Amino acid sequence: LAWLNFQSLSCSPLLMARRQKRLFLCAVLAFLGLHSRTLLGWSREDAKEQVEKNIKVWNSPHNIRIAGSKFAIDTVSQGALQWQVRATENTKSTNTTPNAFFLAREDGGNVVYGLNYDSKKSELKPPGDHRIQFSATGDEEFNDVDWTLRLEGDDEEQPRHFSITGNSNDVVYDGSFGWEKTLKNGLGLLYAIDAKRRSGVEGILPNWMQQSAGLKYGTKFGDAKVLLFQPDPESDKKTLEYEASWKGKLQGLSDKGVGSKILTTDPQYNLKLNNEGFDAKIRAPAKLGTAFGAEGSVSMDGDKDLSGFVEWNGKREVVKGMDFSIDAKATAQEGNVSMQPIGLTLAADLGKLAPKVATSDSSLKLRSRYKLGEDRPSLSASAELSPKKLPEVKAKGSATYDDSGSVSSSLKVTAEDLSGVDAQYQLSSGKKGLQQAAEVRLPRVEFQDGSYLRGTGKVYKGSEWGEKPRMQLGVQYEGNLRILDHDLKLGGESSGFDSGRNLLDEMGKPWKSPELNKARNSAKVVRNYIKSETGHGRRWISK
Repeated sequence: LAWLNFQSLSCSPLLMARRQKRLFLCAVLAFLGLHSRTLLGWSREDAKEQVEKNIKVWNSPHNIRIAGSKFAIDTVSQGALQWQVRATENTKSTNTTPNAFFLAREDGGNVVYGLNYDSKKSELKPPGDHRIQFSATGDEEFNDVDWTLRLEGDDEEQPRHFSITGNSNDVVYDGSFGWEKTLKNGLGLLYAIDAKRRSGVEGILPNWMQQSAGLKYGTKFGDAKVLLFQPDPESDKKTLEYEASWKGKLQGLSDKGVGSKILTTDPQYNLKLNNEGFDAKIRAPAKLGTAFGAEGSVSMDGDKDLSGFVEWNGKREVVKGMDFSIDAKATAQEGNVSMQPIGLTLAADLGKLAPKVATSDSSLKLRSRYKLGEDRPSLSASAELSPKKLPEVKAKGSATYDDSGSVSSSLKVTAEDLSGVDAQYQLSSGKKGLQQAAEVRLPRVEFQDGSYLRGTGKVYKGSEWGEKPRMQLGVQYEGNLRILDHDLKLGGESSGFDSGRNLLDEMGKPWKSPELNKARNSAKVVRNYIKSETGHGRRWISK
């Protein structure tokens, strides 16, 4: 090391940077070597057992993808009991989950099949501008069948909605229609209808229906609405429900007289009268980071409730690149004053404080919250660091200490293209104890046709992966194929050695078919909404 240090002092900055990267890699490898016995915890008998298990390479994890110009097929598997085969579209967008037809098997259960389709994410669109979403799933014995269809109109401002879902027990649906007509002088007409067919009824007609109608009037001082609603069909109410509201700003108050010295913007207010009573809210943003306001309500029985609040969010620059802020809020109600936890925050831009050491995206944040009368405050710290001389390496960590005395922390260190190596290490501690995960991808071995191979290694240690650590060693690959005059891309990752036998997802958690989960969640979301007390139409007309 002394010789390397002497040589680095006498070389060019470029060579110094390269040697610093090599020293960093050597330090990582040395650390893993020194702690490998502790990290893995294997005896000779354990090692022999692992070799015998991994002779059958088809029982190791494999993730393979074959892609053409329009469609792709990818598989993930670990033996015959955990796998998924998925056919997807190749879309231009990289930020959305592609539509997929899939077959999957979880934990040795029945083989399940399904489809997830969203016209908004597809190049294969139906006629018209309507959005169509469809999900369906079932198993090889035609059990656990779930399907969902959702239709959305082309007008995003007005609800045009229909959703239906079914399984082996029943079929339920809901639909909404909204209409708005703007007249002269700021006057407008509003109408909405919601219909639902809930479980447990005969026939196909809806057994729940609600209509809403009203007028709206817009002025420079605010917007007024007067609405009428049919009562919930399943409630005991027989009379119409009503709502009158007025919300807006006190225009010009912050520009004149005393208001210009106190307020930063015009105060906002919201007044509402309905079957239950009258509500009023007002909020005024003021200078020096303060704000104040009041809320009041009077029920139809004459019960009154009045409260006011004042809050402060102060911020000051201590030095260039470091800010200190305080936030506090006090509320007064029925003669009692209560304080929310007082917050203190120190935020530092390490790129400005230490530009020779850290890059511009490095930061540190310390925060404390204390409620008067409590035994202890809650503390938190978070930091992101990227060294100036080693920008390929990034570290991100956080720690919290809550008011009950519990401590939790996390750390993630990543290296991208560090002498061709990609690596990451994650550590977390909390209620589940200490959890660790590490991954290394070695430099690529590239070939003339653009294909490449690279070695991979992953280690997991913690209660989530069992008593003993989980280790995977394999290879990542990518290349080009030509089959029947079609150019295809082949890529994936395969493990030649795996100390465990349960398939893990990309986050190192026990694998569950994401497509199957998506299809089932689609049906669950629709069913929960059909059970709710309101529909899309009433929510739209009331907002």
